Amino acid sequence: MLYGPDGELLHERGPETSLRGGWREGLPWEGGLAAPERLYGVNREDERLRSRRAYFTNPLFAGAVDVAVALLTGDEFSYGTPALDKAARDVLDAFWSRNRLGEMVTDRVVTEYLLDGELCAVFPLEADDPGQDAPARFALVDVSTGLRVESSVTDGVTAVLLPGPNGGDQRWETGRFAWTANSSLWNDPRGWPVARHAVDPAAAYLTLMNHRLNTHELQARILGVQKVFVDREDPNSRAAFSAKSGAYRSLPRRGGILTMAMVEGKDGKVISDSLDFMTPGEGAANAETDARALLRLTGLAFGLPEHYLGEGGNVTRTTAESMTLPAVRRARKLQAAVRGFLDELVRREFVRRFGPARLYTLTTWDYKDDGKTRVKRTRKVDVSQIEIPWVLPAITQDSLQESITRAEAAARNGWASPQTLSASLGFDPGEEDTRMAAVGLNFGQPDTRAAQPTAPPGGGDDAP
Repeated sequence: MLYGPDGELLHERGPETSLRGGWREGLPWEGGLAAPERLYGVNREDERLRSRRAYFTNPLFAGAVDVAVALLTGDEFSYGTPALDKAARDVLDAFWSRNRLGEMVTDRVVTEYLLDGELCAVFPLEADDPGQDAPARFALVDVSTGLRVESSVTDGVTAVLLPGPNGGDQRWETGRFAWTANSSLWNDPRGWPVARHAVDPAAAYLTLMNHRLNTHELQARILGVQKVFVDREDPNSRAAFSAKSGAYRSLPRRGGILTMAMVEGKDGKVISDSLDFMTPGEGAANAETDARALLRLTGLAFGLPEHYLGEGGNVTRTTAESMTLPAVRRARKLQAAVRGFLDELVRREFVRRFGPARLYTLTTWDYKDDGKTRVKRTRKVDVSQIEIPWVLPAITQDSLQESITRAEAAARNGWASPQTLSASLGFDPGEEDTRMAAVGLNFGQPDTRAAQPTAPPGGGDDAP
């Protein structure tokens, strides 16, 4: 017997299944739809709305989202030259331009994936399809507008449904949409917001900051506490107290001199009123430890080290490096999700333009002679094996100095070509070769003029 995550026995879906009894395609709910609301104590739509609301109302949360997007996409998103035949490259170029994919990814795709945990792009239905001779304009769907999906364990999401303009449903079958979902566990086809766990610590951080501001505001308004002597045996003491209370209700804007009366008591001791100015309470005003803990939790939910959120504090280089390793791997995982979604999107366009049976010429390279010789080869692949070289920033732990040290070691020992070493430091070998040739330099050969230090104006220390 098999049980689902809800603890209920799995039943046979129907007589059409070829599997044994007691198996219902692994789905703990009927019809391949999403898990019931609050199956795990939370509501998917509520979590999505909380993430969106926090993005527009909480500056820490919004800043963390924007930092994560910038980390994942860089300042400009593009793609390299795919190893495909010319016809396929032309279709990709037209599709990129028609949909302005560069702006779409940096402005919407990654942000919406973090806040919604789902991405759905649909192609025009038959009536609006521009045909095989023109690129299609896809629509990035707002998943909170009543989107529903149908799915199976073997094929994943097989259909997307949206409320239509006339009360019915608009339906996109397999091949007419691209879909990805975060944390779609236990055969649940729907996803959860990537940033959902950062909402509460970000809100708590903002609440803490507001409490601190309120404390300082209150301390700024209460300048001092006046201690007034009251004689309990004097029937006029209450009136005297009221009169003294009103003495300091209006103070000069720039301060002034306060006159305090001193009276000798019956026992010869001096009795006086007093006015003590308050010192801000450390417990209420100083909450750095709590604030850093909330920053750390917010960054952890995004996979960001706390110093990425502007809090350097006690972070040393050693702790920063150890904290960055999980962040690097988390960021690469998110980049892989975005890359996979875009690949699926392009494959759908290829099928729409060329049909499902077309084979594509893919250029590959084989290495011989212990990896020293590279041989060009071509082979035919179907559309499912096409991957586009999307240009996303390389996210590593290495500092620039570490990269330079590695490149120098490889150059000394002959482990890598000048082109590889140049590219590892962020240079374009082809472009640099052309530019260096224009000024009489050879790519990969040190410039003797640059190697010699230039003496400062007026001569150096050894100048006569």
